[in-house]
Amino acid sequence: MGQTLAVDTDEVSERIVTGVAALEGIDPMELPPLFEAVDPDALTAIFATTETGGLRSGNVGFTYADHRITVEFDEDGEPVVTID
Repeated sequence: MGQTLAVDTDEVSERIVTGVAALEGIDPMELPPLFEAVDPDALTAIFATTETGGLRSGNVGFTYADHRITVEFDEDGEPVVTID
């Protein structure tokens, strides 16, 4: 069973790493660098607030440390990370 985390935009990458580490029961430093799976700066940019303040929609999915990661917007336009 996966874990879903509501996150602040600036913390998307950090929440992915800490969430996977928590599921694995290990220190986040024991995981491979996130940039080997996805560009963390691009991920932050995708989920940043729009210049007009409008809500975004959509999702990004990728595999990191043998877990399927999905980042999508909730009904309020906030990013949510799901780790399976």
